[in-house]
Amino acid sequence: MSEVIQLKCMCNRDAVAVINQPQLVYVLTELFPGKVLSRKRMPLNFALVLDRSGSMAGEKLRTMKEAVKNILDQLEPVDIVSIVTFENRTQILAPAQEAVNKDQLKRLVDQIHDGGGTKMALGLREGLDQVAQRQAADRVSRIVLLTDGEATDRLDDSRHLADQAGKQAIPIIGLGFGKDWNEEFLFDLADRSLLAKPGSHSGMVEYIPRPKDAMGIFQQVYQSMQVVAQDVQVTMRMVQGLEARRVWQVVPTIKDIGPDAIQGRAIVIPIGELEKGGAAYLAEIMLPPRPIGAVRIAQTDITYNLAGQVQPREAADLVVNFTNDPAAVARLNGHVMNVVEKVQAYKLQTQALSEAELGNVRGASQKLRQAVTILLAQGEADLADQMSQEADRLEQSGQMSNEAKKTIKLTSRKTIKLSD
Repeated sequence: MSEVIQLKCMCNRDAVAVINQPQLVYVLTELFPGKVLSRKRMPLNFALVLDRSGSMAGEKLRTMKEAVKNILDQLEPVDIVSIVTFENRTQILAPAQEAVNKDQLKRLVDQIHDGGGTKMALGLREGLDQVAQRQAADRVSRIVLLTDGEATDRLDDSRHLADQAGKQAIPIIGLGFGKDWNEEFLFDLADRSLLAKPGSHSGMVEYIPRPKDAMGIFQQVYQSMQVVAQDVQVTMRMVQGLEARRVWQVVPTIKDIGPDAIQGRAIVIPIGELEKGGAAYLAEIMLPPRPIGAVRIAQTDITYNLAGQVQPREAADLVVNFTNDPAAVARLNGHVMNVVEKVQAYKLQTQALSEAELGNVRGASQKLRQAVTILLAQGEADLADQMSQEADRLEQSGQMSNEAKKTIKLTSRKTIKLSD
């Protein structure tokens, strides 16, 4: 096993039946830092662009400041951070600087107080300028944009700045606090900063439902910025006769990565930056009929750069045994099936949201209740309870709450862990 990047490729079945028709299997590919990379990360260069409008007053503002100070405490002296606040006016609280005087930075954070409206574009412009000043190939550049409401200035001004961030390769991470912010607008900004296709939702957006959740969500954002390798690409080359039907990213979040990843008998996934927490992908693959015997159905490899240097390719074979033994066929890989079930729960929730928006209340509530069954079996009691209550609400009022929409689009995507 490599001490740089570890690669695992596993099927939900080690053995499949010998039958005269194609059959579906699920293939899970995981990659995560080995011992060498787990102790390292690239230096950071990021701006915190923080909403301090009047609606942030009280517990929201207090917990936001505590969460920011917690992140500052974890920075290394080589990291560069800037802090920008916005309401009706924008303030550069801390220009881009090395994180060497954390006490001074935290004192500045303590001085943040609530103000007026939510003129987001001005804050976003200053944040982009601060990050661009110190951008370098050997640093991870980000803008972390937090808001708890609708922007009171022109949305297109913020969109234009997000486009500019995309051209400068500076991704925007959106943080929505509470229930009154526009998730589609924040997704749009995050997507534009990655030059993503409209509606693809490739950008990172996080949901802070309650003030008590702020610390944990900020920590997740900090973890997401801990990059250990660049230009990472996973390629699965399948033998003749196999057909990939769909590919899902399952770590760090669940999402359908679209048909472009399927290229004939290969699945090609350009990951880009690999986070310390690793990455994982689930593929639905049709196997053609085969005679008894073990066969290598695919080989997966990864390519990547460290400090700008191309590294040797890592590879892993995927072998499946075709057999007439019913006991062998009945054995499932529990870890892979756990991932499959969580993807299914997420699919049911997103389908329920679509059905509700089309006015199909019965179909939406049925799918939510199906998701609840899977979530309970997975030990996701809190999410299951929320979806159960939402099914009740749908049947009574015919509408889905804003909180549930945000939960389905954001929170329900993050329930999968990599295997040890």
